[in-house]
Amino acid sequence: FAVGFWPLPEAFWPDVSAHTLPQRSAHPTLKFTCTNQEPMVIENLPFDKYELEPSPLTLFILGRKQPNFCWQVFIQGSTKNGDTGHPFGYLKASTNLLTVNLFVLPYNYPMLLPLLDDLFKAHRLKPTNEWRTQFHNYLRTMPTYYAGPLRRALSRMGAGNLASTLIPEAMDNSLSYSVLNYLKRLKNQAKLEYDRIVSVTPYKGKVGPDGIKVNVRSQLKRELMDSLPGSSLRDQVTDFPGYMLGLPEKAGAETHPLRNPFDIPRHRLLDQLVRMRANLIGRGRGRSATQLVDSDTRHSLPIGQMGNYQDYLKKQPLPLRELESQP
Repeated sequence: FAVGFWPLPEAFWPDVSAHTLPQRSAHPTLKFTCTNQEPMVIENLPFDKYELEPSPLTLFILGRKQPNFCWQVFIQGSTKNGDTGHPFGYLKASTNLLTVNLFVLPYNYPMLLPLLDDLFKAHRLKPTNEWRTQFHNYLRTMPTYYAGPLRRALSRMGAGNLASTLIPEAMDNSLSYSVLNYLKRLKNQAKLEYDRIVSVTPYKGKVGPDGIKVNVRSQLKRELMDSLPGSSLRDQVTDFPGYMLGLPEKAGAETHPLRNPFDIPRHRLLDQLVRMRANLIGRGRGRSATQLVDSDTRHSLPIGQMGNYQDYLKKQPLPLRELESQP
């Protein structure tokens, strides 16, 4: 799902009659011009801001020490004729010259922003026929998938009544019927595959041992409750919604270091002697069973095996099947 106000242009012009989508990279390729331009922005217009990671490009831009200028950004093939297209944002150094940011604006913003500025300041949300003609000329240069974001931006700026009339709903259809059905079928397949993986995963993805549910059987003493300051703290002491006590992990203890002394590495001999002494001598405290491995060794794993939860899940018992399995 999109998290910004404006999308990045596609490297192709959307065609409603196309039965398939052109192949493209998952990461867009942005191009920019090394020509100084004044950064454009108008009041209440939403925009997206992304900080660039340090690179030779950011060092070069910061070294110019010109935070009042920007470089326009394009995507090749975003127009009907497949050329470089119109700018959709710009690169600009921060005022303190510490970072370089990518500002994402509406497509072909040098043409749109003056029109929106005149709509709010000069026409007072009452556009003339000449202004409407210029705005429709702009819509011809804009990809149709910008219709929804532009309509929402006008609503945020206070022109919600004009948004539906200036931008017709017919522009929202940027994909053909066959492509829409294909995408819908892929979503359904992904949902079924997700449900299948969840169903075959032991405990439905729950990692770790079961716990003991805490049930309140007796109330705390009245003098203890009265000594608690505030009702919120009192509720935290008396309320246990879904509280579970964890059980220690006992299965899968590693016992082979004590079976063959020659399997112990040389650099671990002294540590292993301490464990062997504890297992041999320290059992005479009322415990009849022999503990081959102490709790420290049980919870010690090599770094390469840390985070390997798949093997743990495979050892868990499979869930019971349904009482009446469907054919």
